[in-house]
Amino acid sequence: MKRSLAFGGLVATAGLLAAGLATPAQATNTVSSDTLASTNLAAQEVAAFWYGEAKANLINATPYGVETKVVNAKHVSTGGPSADTKPGVVPAIGDEKKTASKSKNVNLPKTSGKVFFIGGDGRPHWCTATSVQSGYRNLVATAGHCVYDTESNKATLDKWVFIPGYYQQKTPWGIYVGKQAFTHYDYDVYEDGDRDYAFVTVYNGVLPESVSADRNYESKVFRTRAEAEKELRRLQEDKSTGWSDLKIVEVRGDHYGRGDHHGRDNRRGRDHDRGYKVAVTVSEFAKLNPGKDLTGNGPWAEGTGADAAVEISKSDYRSYRDSYVSGDGSTLYFRTKVEKPAPADTPSPSTEASPSASPSASPSTPTDSTPAAKATDDRRWGGDHGHGDRDYKYFKRTFWATKQQQGVRGYKIVGKKLAIGLKDVGRLGDNVGGQGLAYNQKLGKPVFVFGYPSGVHPDGNNAFTGKTLKYSYGKTFAVQVPEVKGEELQGIKSPFTGEGAIGSSWLLNYQSARRVGYLNGVTSGLADTDKNGRIDTSFSPYFDGETYGVYKAAANLWSGKIV
Repeated sequence: MKRSLAFGGLVATAGLLAAGLATPAQATNTVSSDTLASTNLAAQEVAAFWYGEAKANLINATPYGVETKVVNAKHVSTGGPSADTKPGVVPAIGDEKKTASKSKNVNLPKTSGKVFFIGGDGRPHWCTATSVQSGYRNLVATAGHCVYDTESNKATLDKWVFIPGYYQQKTPWGIYVGKQAFTHYDYDVYEDGDRDYAFVTVYNGVLPESVSADRNYESKVFRTRAEAEKELRRLQEDKSTGWSDLKIVEVRGDHYGRGDHHGRDNRRGRDHDRGYKVAVTVSEFAKLNPGKDLTGNGPWAEGTGADAAVEISKSDYRSYRDSYVSGDGSTLYFRTKVEKPAPADTPSPSTEASPSASPSASPSTPTDSTPAAKATDDRRWGGDHGHGDRDYKYFKRTFWATKQQQGVRGYKIVGKKLAIGLKDVGRLGDNVGGQGLAYNQKLGKPVFVFGYPSGVHPDGNNAFTGKTLKYSYGKTFAVQVPEVKGEELQGIKSPFTGEGAIGSSWLLNYQSARRVGYLNGVTSGLADTDKNGRIDTSFSPYFDGETYGVYKAAANLWSGKIV
């Protein structure tokens, strides 16, 4: 879906294509940009994520399937893409003053590679991408949906890196962490298939020098899971950090708030010794010991216990009931009957209450709902309520449980950082070169498509593995794919299968001897147009003046080193 734009500009004279081509100024309100990793620290952690654990995340990555359409696209002879200004080119790195040459051999370009990232499903995935010319030799081009998270509608995919020449865990020229992504406004907002491309600036490449143990992250403790989930989303969307494997865990203990014991504590004070016993309310203890007489000697559930019953005076027992719970729920008060004065050698009840000291009919197990003493009510606090021939002994006791027995008291977020020594290997374009850019070109010109196709044809034939770089060759033609909102696309006959081919570079006037050409498209989808069960067509957005505007917005931005 195109918009009519007025362009001005100078004349471009570089490249293998015709000289005297108008170079449009960047279009207004057509470019959207988003941050991938905003700081050196974040970029280091992203690189460490892919290098760490013996490159397990690279090994386990799978081709990205989101927004990859295998459709029965209908070719159209009229309509389709059209140029919005005159044709234009940007020369490839090293090709600024070169002339055209021909070669019968097809040497694969060093510029191609894979982009790795974490998808909306939380798993590692990859697409194809290529290095392109830019002012600081730090630019990568791929399909828009290999950068922007159209599945969960976040701004960008997480932990985005480009690895040129990737093959079976090898990173011959290093890993290049994405810094900032640029795409067309219509794709960012409307997911317009005609604009399914992206240009990404990357930091200098890095290779690992050493690997050390993980560093752990632990947040403060949140009272509710909803608060923890909010913080988790903030951390995941924060591009200035590089924490990985973030998840919410339950906290069982007496602390809310900060994990350094300066948050909110329970009503019984603080317990600074992790794993040690802490006071619990009578109600909590009763729930952990269902059916038990709390005035007796147990046995109690594992990890719980009752403190020794302490004898108190009659005046301190402020109720006429056989037992009651203090107003704050922390203490059980109870009394035991004594039918006659106790002998002089009766053991003191200042230690754990013995069975002989227990009443013949034990008080019912109290809860927090047991009425507390009425300070203004009873005529005889602690009295026998009319039974003057009875004496009583009066006690109070408290209860404890280990933190593991107390139930969930909060939630916290944990994660890790991989401590990996990294060395700088320089700029992307200096190491592998960069393809030129061509826009507003006529359809019907031959192009090479380079990518990592994977997967099976609809009929089940497993044609490609996605492990090695492949190419196809053909002439471009107009195609429409309404399923992806693609009204002005270009297509090419190609047997490339599977999601791995998404982002493949379409190179016009490719010179095999020098492995450079002009990027004129990126694969955004695949199709079986004759319905025979075999993929026969790849399609791409048509590169026009607005594409050049997006490219230009990214092409002169510096990224720098991360180590």
